[in-house]
Amino acid sequence: MKLSLPKDLEEFVQKEVATGEYSDVTAVVVEALREFQSKTENSVMEGENCPPDLKALLLEAVKGPHYPLPTDYFDQLRRRLRPSGAR
Repeated sequence: MKLSLPKDLEEFVQKEVATGEYSDVTAVVVEALREFQSKTENSVMEGENCPPDLKALLLEAVKGPHYPLPTDYFDQLRRRLRPSGAR
């Protein structure tokens, strides 16, 4: 992959390499992309892209009481949802 940067970012990357903290330009770009990836994934996990009404409902559900499901809960649900006579 070939990457072109604006002059100001190119100079910034070169300065970072010159500090000795990074072995080369690729290392700087990889770290920047990993930071961006982490930020993006965390923002989704934190619900930043979630509509406020949905977020409020989800938070209410999470904070509410929790009860363990019976071990056959999903089997019972399947039986209830299956049309009569179907297997």
